[in-house]
Order: sequence, then structure tokens, then C-alpha cells
Amino acid sequence: MIRLLTPTFIGMLLAISLAGGCDRKKDDAKTSSPSTASTSASPEAPVRSTTIKVGVPYVTRDQYKPVVGKYGGQLVRDIPGEPKSFNPITAGETSTTDFTQRIFQGLTDEDPWTGETIPALAEKWENSDDGLVWTFHLRKGVQFNDGTPFTADDVVFTWNDLVYDLSRPAGQDPRWPCSMRDATTFEGKIVKVEAVDPYTVRFTLPQKIAIFDQLVGSPNICSKAKYAPQVADGSFGSAMSPDSKPEDIVGTNAFMLGEYRRGERVTLKRNPHYWKKDAAGNQLPYLDRLVFLLVRDVNVMFLNFQQKVTDAFALRHGKDVRELLPAQNADNFTLYQLGPAGGAEFVCFNLNSDAAKAGKLAEYKVKWFRDPRFRRAVAYAIDRSALVRNVLSNLGYPLAAHYTLNPGFFQYPEYQPYPYDPAKAKALLAEMGLKVRDGSGILSDEQGNKVSFTLNTNSENNQRIEMATFISTDLRKVGMDVNTLPLTFNLLVQKVDVSFDWECIVFGLTGSRDPHWGANIWKSSARLHMWWPFQKTPSYDWEKREDDIFNTAISEMDKGKRKQLYGEWVGILYREQPFIYTTTTERVVAIRRKFGNLFPSPSPLRTAAFHNEDEIFILDAAK
Repeated sequence: MIRLLTPTFIGMLLAISLAGGCDRKKDDAKTSSPSTASTSASPEAPVRSTTIKVGVPYVTRDQYKPVVGKYGGQLVRDIPGEPKSFNPITAGETSTTDFTQRIFQGLTDEDPWTGETIPALAEKWENSDDGLVWTFHLRKGVQFNDGTPFTADDVVFTWNDLVYDLSRPAGQDPRWPCSMRDATTFEGKIVKVEAVDPYTVRFTLPQKIAIFDQLVGSPNICSKAKYAPQVADGSFGSAMSPDSKPEDIVGTNAFMLGEYRRGERVTLKRNPHYWKKDAAGNQLPYLDRLVFLLVRDVNVMFLNFQQKVTDAFALRHGKDVRELLPAQNADNFTLYQLGPAGGAEFVCFNLNSDAAKAGKLAEYKVKWFRDPRFRRAVAYAIDRSALVRNVLSNLGYPLAAHYTLNPGFFQYPEYQPYPYDPAKAKALLAEMGLKVRDGSGILSDEQGNKVSFTLNTNSENNQRIEMATFISTDLRKVGMDVNTLPLTFNLLVQKVDVSFDWECIVFGLTGSRDPHWGANIWKSSARLHMWWPFQKTPSYDWEKREDDIFNTAISEMDKGKRKQLYGEWVGILYREQPFIYTTTTERVVAIRRKFGNLFPSPSPLRTAAFHNEDEIFILDAAK
């Protein structure tokens, strides 16, 4: 599942129908305006390079050979801000999943090198000849971290009662948000989940699902015994809040909540009931604790690593490389290079007409934002190469869209970033009727409204703030009055997917190997369809086509045809610019030379450097 990206890394997110048929026809007509950007690679596009070499390459699958480790010690990292929740079902942001992915598990997992599905809580599975019935055989002897047994009832409960909320009062909408509900609802139909016996679960699908073995890797399975009461009284949506006690967070993964000190740290401790063992039969994990220090911003994270307070640091830009590269031996760490990030940084405008009608933002501004010529003008006005030079200090790349740069089967390099062309941007804005009508140099519409808006980003990330400042400067050059206002990450998430009272943001998304994991973003009815979530009817024809593509591609068993369908979707993103993509980084992580079984992988997941945390241990020389 793609998440809203916390400020830890820099690079992957509304049930309302559009009122006013005439306005909608106008918007749809503009979509086919002749002043569109080509969907093919532009000869004017900046030249991209993926040959940056500043660290030790990630290891290959054949090099992954863990040894029997030793117990004890801790791994210390830091993250900006506070956890939003510890609830894995309602999570839509990495300020929650940074912790839940270490506490909870799904039925399957992903090989960090190949992306193939591998066993987790399910040890094996099979599906029927027609592809509609999948049977998963669960591991026996698995316990939750409170010592209670894990069985098929917990799987059925998680899917039926938590993901789909089937026990809600008749006639009511689901009582809490869930991104997995978006990803596993197919044209209004859901999956039927039932227990065959205590260790066998049968899933009956409404249609063929090409990657269903991947989908059952999420949601994370929750304890029926623990959480059924919150479902019964309707309070599960607020369960596992940051103020919860450790014993209220019950999962099956290697670690469990130890302590949360607001403003200081989150400590995850070793789960004494974890099911996985090493080659010698010793119970994993080896580490006693994972410690996450809560800091003000990423500058503090850099200082903490330099001062040896923390054990790892994700480099932000080339300045970090220049400072850390020569210090590796003296300070006993190594730079590992993981390749281009799967996530992305982008600018997004609020296209939510209903939010405007409700007074959340000015209707005339939404009218500008909804015109594709406005968004393309912004795309041409942003100097991405300058962002790479000045903000990333060349540790990154200009970006055209998702799946256009990072390697993998679903890659579409034919789409190049929009070239920096302020003249073309001004021409598109003039075509809309936006002109400078006084001596201010600021554009205004025919009603005299100045083209002025507020650009938000998350205040914990100095680098993203710097990027927002550069973008604001670029937009002022084409006549836009832009006010940059940083907000805390969790407040920004609240505005985007709950209150809808925002105009423009610079934000980021995590990555995934398969596009369907972004269904919680790209479907028009989805919770994280950021520019207008929860739509009952798509507000653009191209949004409807996005819906159709995701509904069709998930049932297409021919991988080549799936790639072709998703290629059309990437073309829509490129043409319509609901996200105006800016840059993505080359992932470089500095890690202390104190850990055994460290095997960084090229996975697009955020845990690529520590994908096997349950096997990592402290070397004797480091104790």
C-alpha cells in the first residue's frame, strides 16, 4: 500500500459527487484542449542520469547469507515528529506504518530482491483453476505478543470486521477509514473470507485478481480476542491511538511497543512470542530494542548521526555525501547505495469543488486549479534541474511521473520530465484568460481575482521547505503570488484527507513494485485520492478511465497486458498533471559498522536497508 511519506525520507496519496453538470462539461472539454503536452519523451527534457556512485552497492539475492547471531543490544534511529497512531488498519501515512509494520504482519511478504511473494503468517497457498478461490494454510504455533494463539478466526475477523467493517449497523457507511478497503473492493464488490478450519482460510473473489497473493500481505492481522469489543461498540477507528498502553497494541511480528514518550522516543522491544527461528533453531529477533528518537527536523537527524547518537541516516542531498564520504573510516560507518527511490516528490492542487462550495477554499481558485492548462503551466514553470542541483545537490533526478525512473517490470522511461519553459507556461495561463491587469506583475482572472494561493508542506522537513521555496520563486516568475506556509506533517495529512481546507501542497509518496498498491490513491473513490478523495462519481472523464484501468488491470493475468494498461495510466498522469512531479532521490544510507546480517536490498520499500531486522545483531567488536 502506498503511503503519505513522512519527512524521514525525501523522494508516495475524496464520497462526493460533482454538482453542476455545465461546469463538469467545461472541465471535460478543457481536458482535450489542443494546448496539451506531448505524452512522448520530449527532446527538450533534461537529461537524466542514474550513474551516481557514492556508496557500496546493495547486495544481490545470492549474497544474502545470514549467519547465526547473538542476542542483545539495540538499533537507534530517529524520525521527525510524532506517531499519528499505532493502528495498522486505519493507517494512511508512514508516521504510523513506521511502527505498525514492525509490530503486525500479513499472510504473505515480499522478497526484497525479486518482489516475488513469499510466506509469512501463511506457510503455503493454492488457488482454483478459475482463479476465484484462494486457500491459505496458516502456520501453526504462532502467537500474538500477548501470548494468545493466532488462528484463522483472527484472519477472518481482520478482513470482515476491520477492513470491510461488515458488522456495522445496517445502512451505515464503514465506521473508520481503511486503505486496504480501497485496494480490495472491485467495482463495488468485496472478497468473501471464511475459515475452513482453525488453520485454513478460504478467500472467494468477485473476479480474478492477478496479485491476490500479494494483497493478503496487507492488511496486518489483528487479534480478534483483543479488538472485537472495539468493533462491537464502534470505537475501533480510534483504537491504538498514540496514548495507548503497550499491552493495547497486539501483533505477531518481531517487535512490540515498549514505550512511547511524547517528544522524546518510541521504543519497540523484542517480542518474546515471535514465531521465526534462525538456522540453529534459536528464536528471533536478536536485538532487544529498536529505538526511534523523535526530533524536530531532518537537520537534527544529521547531527545525531554525526555525534554517534544514532546508528543510521538516510542522506538527503549531495552536501551530506560530501561531508560523510570522507568520514566513513574514522567514524566507523559505511554508505550504502540503494538506487533511485520508488517514491516521488510533487506539487498538488486541491481540485475538490464540493470543498470549495462548503467554504473550505475559494471557488474561483478551484476553477483555476481544475483547468489542466493551469497545472501544465505549473509543470513547465518549475525548473526541476535546478531543484536537483540546488536542493538535492545532485543526489537525485528530475521526475516525470511514478514508474518512469526507478527500475522494475513496470517502468515507462518514455515519459520525460516536463522541460523548464516559462514562456510556454505564460502562454497556457494567457489562454485561460489569466493576465497581468495592473502594475503588480501578478496575474488575475477576468473577474479581477489575483492568482494567489498558499503552498503548504511539512514543517519537519527543511529540505522539502527549501524545495517549496524554490518552486514558489519559479511560479512568481510566471505571475503567481505564492505564500509558502509549512505545517506539521500530521496536521497536513488531516487537511488532505479529512478537512479538505488547503489549496496547494508540496508532498511525497512512498513507492511500490506493482501499481495496484496505489489503488488507495488513484481510484477516484479512494481515501487518499489526494486532489479530491471519496468521490462517488469521478469528476473528470480521465479519472473514470483511471478507475477503469485499475479495475481491469487487477484481473488481467497476462503481465504484459497489465503493463500496457498501467502504461496508459502513467500517460494520464503525465498529461493531466494531478500531481506535478518534481524530483526523486538516489537512496544512500549511512549505517554504523556494528551490525551483523546487514544485507541492504534494492527494494522500493522504505525498509530496504533493514528488511531483515529480525536477523540483525550486534557484532562482538561493537559491544
